[in-house]
Amino acid sequence: MKGIRLLLIGLLILALGPGIGCAKKTIRSDSPVYTPSRVEPGPAETRPEAAAPDKTAALEKEKKLAEESLREESLREKALREKALQEEAARREAAAREAASKTVSLEPVFFDFDQWSIREDQKEVMAKNSQWLKSNPNVKVRLEGHCDERGTAEYNLALGQKRAEGVKSFLEGLGISNQRMATISYGEERPLDPGHNEEAWAKNRRVDIVPAK
Repeated sequence: MKGIRLLLIGLLILALGPGIGCAKKTIRSDSPVYTPSRVEPGPAETRPEAAAPDKTAALEKEKKLAEESLREESLREKALREKALQEEAARREAAAREAASKTVSLEPVFFDFDQWSIREDQKEVMAKNSQWLKSNPNVKVRLEGHCDERGTAEYNLALGQKRAEGVKSFLEGLGISNQRMATISYGEERPLDPGHNEEAWAKNRRVDIVPAK
């Protein structure tokens, strides 16, 4: 009996063996095989392109040149404004001097023969001159010394200078700044009266006070 059972089991195994193999094979063939899906590459993301180093340096250089140009232009405009102001001030000063010269009331100062000290009768004239100068503080004057024709040219030049310096010192004593006064001597070269007598000589011994231009 036992032998028969083993025989039957063997036959049963033989009979089922191909089916089992086919089932296994079928199972393997029916199972879906996983294949990773291939992702197609999309369009590359666009990013702003970084400026090249040479281009950046060129831009910086242009910026600096523009700033320097603006600074130079500003300095030029400032210089032109200052120059215009100076020229305007000079024009006003010249106009003031010209107006003063048209209304000037400065009288000449006369001297005795071979003298350079201020005579008593001329001190009142000097006082009037100083008052006019005080009323016109922007006017500068030139003190011109003169002599009569007697004496040498060199002596008269020196005498005329002493007379001009004497008037300057006297006006300083009356409150006129020496910065407003310049002196010069013409000696006998510019006579007021061309005569050759005492009357003419008395007119020629003088100091003229004239506005300086």
